[in-house]
Amino acid sequence: MARLFWLALAAFAIGTESFMITGLLPAISADLGVSVSAAGQFVTAFAFSYAIGSPVLATLFNDVDRKAMLGIALGGFIFGNLLAACAGGYGALMAARILMALSAALCMPAANAVAVVIAPEHQRGRAIAIVSSGLTVATALGVPLGTLIGHATNWRTMFVLVAALGLVALGGLL
Repeated sequence: MARLFWLALAAFAIGTESFMITGLLPAISADLGVSVSAAGQFVTAFAFSYAIGSPVLATLFNDVDRKAMLGIALGGFIFGNLLAACAGGYGALMAARILMALSAALCMPAANAVAVVIAPEHQRGRAIAIVSSGLTVATALGVPLGTLIGHATNWRTMFVLVAALGLVALGGLL
């Protein structure tokens, strides 16, 4: 069950990053010199990339070992967050968000697949619920805390913190 915690932590990092940006849009738009509605496209791009990327990437990488895929996807998510923290402009942040979304779209199905494999047969549903709880807790706690911290420091700090959470999860999984 301890291994499921690391999968849930990865899901928490993904869920926090996915939605925390909404509360930080005014700060991001001011920093990048774009309107709030233009900055809102970061949310749209993430959602669209995740929605389209998940089934396509799952099909493309169907034959790749799930544990290896989980590490690669989580590594891409971490890297995307670090790119976002360093983004010098709108295009760079958009590219980072798309990379994060595609990585998350590959990571979450792999995390659920790994959870099923490592759990005893009679606890597989519970294992998936534990992994999914990372997304739920992110929505309830990670997003408001991320927004609060982002406003107390700056929006770039939150991308670094989410990358750190992802790195901790990756370290625990390895």
